[in-house]
Amino acid sequence: MSYLYQTLLLSHIIAGAISLALFWVPITTRKGGLNHRRFGAHYRRIMLVTIASGAIMATVWFYSPASVNPQLAGHPEAIANLQRFALFLLHLAVQMYASVMMGQWALEAKQSRQSLRRVSRIAPSALLGVTSILIGVIGIMHQHVLMLVFAPLGLSISIGQLRFIFARQVAAKAWLIEHLAGYIGSGIGAYTAFIAFGGRTLFSDIGAWQYTFWVLPGLIGGIAISRLSRQYRVDSAAPVAKVNHC
Repeated sequence: MSYLYQTLLLSHIIAGAISLALFWVPITTRKGGLNHRRFGAHYRRIMLVTIASGAIMATVWFYSPASVNPQLAGHPEAIANLQRFALFLLHLAVQMYASVMMGQWALEAKQSRQSLRRVSRIAPSALLGVTSILIGVIGIMHQHVLMLVFAPLGLSISIGQLRFIFARQVAAKAWLIEHLAGYIGSGIGAYTAFIAFGGRTLFSDIGAWQYTFWVLPGLIGGIAISRLSRQYRVDSAAPVAKVNHC
């Protein structure tokens, strides 16, 4: 394993550990308060470092698996398994990026969603839809449990974000729901990647039960997002003024 790759791996581990810890500060502090805003910004920046380094490593795993794991040379099925796992991690990176950035962009835009209708801000949500379909197909073909679970989750996030961007009218606090859901969604991806990566070693002896630990972040996060969405929709049922399309 090259020195450059080891440095990248160490950076990813450190940034990931910090982001996992920081995630809980804006979640548990008063919304709109100083600590919520300050630590939310710190979390976003560190999360972007985690996403970038993870995506680079997953790309290396996919295109050159034997260079990272020389013991795989001559074992095509093992290489194919690692490449599928790399695709899953790349999908999680897309989901985390689309989630955390939409959470920030929704906060900045609030009811004025015209700024979200730029190619650069539509692209992550659209790409998430594409990768969700891709891992869904691969999951069906190879009975990959994580892909089968996270394909519909990613697709629902993608559709929800695009609906928020292009809907003619939304509830007054829809931006707040999108903001909170985005940050929680990035946490789902981060904890899933952490458990899935470590779980290949820690949970390998418990067979199919290991998937329970990998799926729990998505299940818990999905419930949290659903409850928050219902809460704020009840608090603000009246729609805001219609926004004309570009």
